[in-house]
Amino acid sequence: MTFEYLKNLKTNNQTLKILNSENFSMVISFFYIIFIEQKNITLKHSIIVDFLDDYLYNLNETYDNIFPKSSISYLNDFCSDKYGYLRKYHGSDDEAYYELTPYTQKALEFLQDLEKKEFVGTRTKFNVILELLEDLEFETNYNDEQRIKSLEEEKKELDRKIKDIKEKKDIRFDNSRIKEHFMLLEETARKLKYDFTQIEYNFRNLNDIAMEQIATRDDGKGDVLESIFDIEDNIREQNQGKSFFAFWKLLTDAKKSEKLSSMLDNLYENETIKEFDKNEKLKSLKYELLQSGQKVSNVSYKLIEQLRRYLDDRVWIENKRILELCKSIEKTALTIKRDIPKTNSFFEIKGEKSSIKSVFENSLYEIKENKDFITTIEEKHIDINLDSFYHQFFIDESILKENIKQLLLYKPQCSLDDINKEFGIKKGIAELIGYLSIAKNSPNAIVDEKFKIKLEIKDFDGDIKIVSLPKIVFVK
Repeated sequence: MTFEYLKNLKTNNQTLKILNSENFSMVISFFYIIFIEQKNITLKHSIIVDFLDDYLYNLNETYDNIFPKSSISYLNDFCSDKYGYLRKYHGSDDEAYYELTPYTQKALEFLQDLEKKEFVGTRTKFNVILELLEDLEFETNYNDEQRIKSLEEEKKELDRKIKDIKEKKDIRFDNSRIKEHFMLLEETARKLKYDFTQIEYNFRNLNDIAMEQIATRDDGKGDVLESIFDIEDNIREQNQGKSFFAFWKLLTDAKKSEKLSSMLDNLYENETIKEFDKNEKLKSLKYELLQSGQKVSNVSYKLIEQLRRYLDDRVWIENKRILELCKSIEKTALTIKRDIPKTNSFFEIKGEKSSIKSVFENSLYEIKENKDFITTIEEKHIDINLDSFYHQFFIDESILKENIKQLLLYKPQCSLDDINKEFGIKKGIAELIGYLSIAKNSPNAIVDEKFKIKLEIKDFDGDIKIVSLPKIVFVK
């Protein structure tokens, strides 16, 4: 960190600008209440304006009209290029939405780290450092013999703990270690949620580059698409992209997600943690991670949607050009018709040679021989299998929705595989399409086209079919 670097950082860094702003206390406290305490990732324009209006009113009542501007004016300042505290965009309902920028998230994270803690859990953090170093050494430096020896030592340690438990020895955590682990867990979860904002911001920058290429490049579709796919591959192949998509795969895995929900519920059964965190900040951690992760994942889906529109536009432009050429040919033909050429060579196409076939080249009509047909009808008995006519059926989506609800009564989420195991898909492809229709039209369903699953389903004849389709998860 040189003098020049720090000087430039103080002048240009958005996070430091927030910390040095005149309205620092009002801005940070307001953002902390509505985004951190109330656990909102995005807020509609109507809601955030009402919140800000009430908050400014209370401050002005207490501090003698210290903030004279309207809530709309302050909100516009928050979103301006000068300040950049909030990101503003329009949703599908045409209403403006607001969310924190990564710079504001960093400011909030920095200020939360400054808060005085009850105690600092150095033992737990040191153990985490040791575990990380051991994992790195085990996976990178050890040969096979050393790896086996290390695993045998871990096995001995596990056997010793099992023996202590059987002998009724008390080896559980005391209150101090419980608090240390919980504090580290809370800190890691908080930083992970902040990281999502930075990841989304980085992905969105790469997508913006792709959008610019779509808007500005005039070369062929193949060249533009190849360039955009290179950007998309770059997103996924970067260390940050690999780490995020691996995390997203773990989070959306049914078994691991269910286990996470169970452990978070059991976390507050412990009296020490219940007393230490009365607000139960981590109770909804999985839901918050899913929300944040879905926003990052949607950035990639947005690029796919833009590509589809780009292709549609190019097809429309090419079709329009073809129509223009056809009209030009028609006009040329009408011009030639009015002024018939005097020579045989009246039109030339450079670089092309077309074969013209005149109607006079066709052969003359030939009389065909009469054919004698057998006019008698020969009767034959044919057996026709009419079983398929009795396979007419109706797929009742209300029954399928009830199946999903029954599973979600005791599970936080369920997949199509879970539904098939519990209730079975007995009406073949038609019933499967019914579930796909419900997933498409439900806001509580996630369709992950990157992961494929295989389902065994039966039809009315009892035949088993194996169907490959995207992973679909229904959540509460």
